[in-house]
Amino acid sequence: MGKYKNLTITNTNALDCVIVDSKRFGDNRGFFESVTSDELNYLGFKNFCQFSDSMSGKGILRGLHYQEDPYCQAKMVRCVRGKVVDIVRDIRKDSPTYGETVAVELTPDNGTFLFVPRGFAHAYLAIEDNSLFEYYVDNEYNTRLEGGVSYKDTDMVINLYLNENGEYKKEQLSIYDLLKKYGIDKPLTSEKDENRLTLKEINTEFKREKRRYLVTGVNGQLGYDIVKELKARGETDILALDKDEMDITDKEQVNKIIELYKPDVIFHCAAWTQVDKAEELKEACEKVNVIGTKNIVDASIKVGAKIVYMSTDYIFDGKKEGYYTEDDKANPQSVYGLTKYQGEEEIRRNPNHFITRISWVFGINGNNFIKTMIKLSDKYKELSVVDDQIGSPTYTVDLAKLLVEMAHTNKYGTYNATNTGYCTWAEFAEEIFKEYGVNVKVNHVSTDEYYKDKHHAIRPENSKFDFSKLEQNGFAKMPEWQDALRRYINEFNECSEGKILKLKGGNK
Repeated sequence: MGKYKNLTITNTNALDCVIVDSKRFGDNRGFFESVTSDELNYLGFKNFCQFSDSMSGKGILRGLHYQEDPYCQAKMVRCVRGKVVDIVRDIRKDSPTYGETVAVELTPDNGTFLFVPRGFAHAYLAIEDNSLFEYYVDNEYNTRLEGGVSYKDTDMVINLYLNENGEYKKEQLSIYDLLKKYGIDKPLTSEKDENRLTLKEINTEFKREKRRYLVTGVNGQLGYDIVKELKARGETDILALDKDEMDITDKEQVNKIIELYKPDVIFHCAAWTQVDKAEELKEACEKVNVIGTKNIVDASIKVGAKIVYMSTDYIFDGKKEGYYTEDDKANPQSVYGLTKYQGEEEIRRNPNHFITRISWVFGINGNNFIKTMIKLSDKYKELSVVDDQIGSPTYTVDLAKLLVEMAHTNKYGTYNATNTGYCTWAEFAEEIFKEYGVNVKVNHVSTDEYYKDKHHAIRPENSKFDFSKLEQNGFAKMPEWQDALRRYINEFNECSEGKILKLKGGNK
């Protein structure tokens, strides 16, 4: 037992799970109590993002529930009306107390909280009618990634903590002894909870030790949003580097950094992306996209890290009618496309890899087609845009969510990963001007007309992707590109670049 400011903290038999009693200040009018952010941080609850409550009648048992990473949640829970027994089980595979179960009575009178760390399955049993239970959680709810452990698991021994005159006494019970203790013959549960698997039967990868993440190309559009997404999911051990901090073409430097840091996951976002310039500077492009990727892969294999790599629609010639699948034969027509495909081949040497093929990327941190159109709309009322290339715009915020989720699984392989729906560049431009609220006429022109006699890389005419493999492996398709564009425009308007353009007035 220990104290922190106005909290009394009691350790339990499950490591990191603690009973929290806050000091109450009262008189004949009632009492006052509070818990500060510093106190929550001290407990390990650092990223509060949602409050929920649940009403239950006597005998209702909800749980044992959890959410898979990266949406696993830590919780602060209490009862504000009625009476409940909160039940939690440590399911972190590297925990010294793996499988241990804790239960504690929570009532409005005792004001007790239970802090439930990430990697625990959680349940509560209402032992009075109209019991109102409160949750404070540190990660968003995701229906697709919810799971549970059977409350009937015969291996589960419940350690019930009861407060007797300010001291917690512990007694060990089976779930059936616990029900009997509170006068409940059979709990009322959901159909899902009645049919959950035991702890031995479920397949989870929860760990007590924090994962380590390395992100290359952090100053690019995608690297920036991957770091944001990792932090939003509560990850803190992130090494995010740009070319000035780690030159991926320098094998010795790459090995030194990766072997010292020993990441669990590498998001390899650094790349040569200047498509037309690659035609003139082939060796420079190869050095980054092929040799640089080889260096990252070699180091990843040495430390046993998963690797996530972003490829491109440019690996295809764009001549296929219909949709490209992951199994279609690559036939790149440009230096950029060829080097990215050669990068794919390097990535496949690491068996623990994810390759995502993306197209028409836009994010807030860097240059992209949307920003170009918005800036041009400040000067021109008419623009010519290509209309014989079709693909899917891809918002790095949505892509980052998918990639972080992938990295928490072992569903390795190659995936098509763009926002859903398709358009031409000209149609994309028209939608940009509509969402941004400017009046610009878009002239639809062919690629040949647009480039005329200029030397340029050959671009695929058809970049429509099939997403069946993504869904078959339990990943959700990304939102429609129009929805992504609306959210991006809102983000752009909030950033300094967007505010400057708005002040200038533009062509509105």
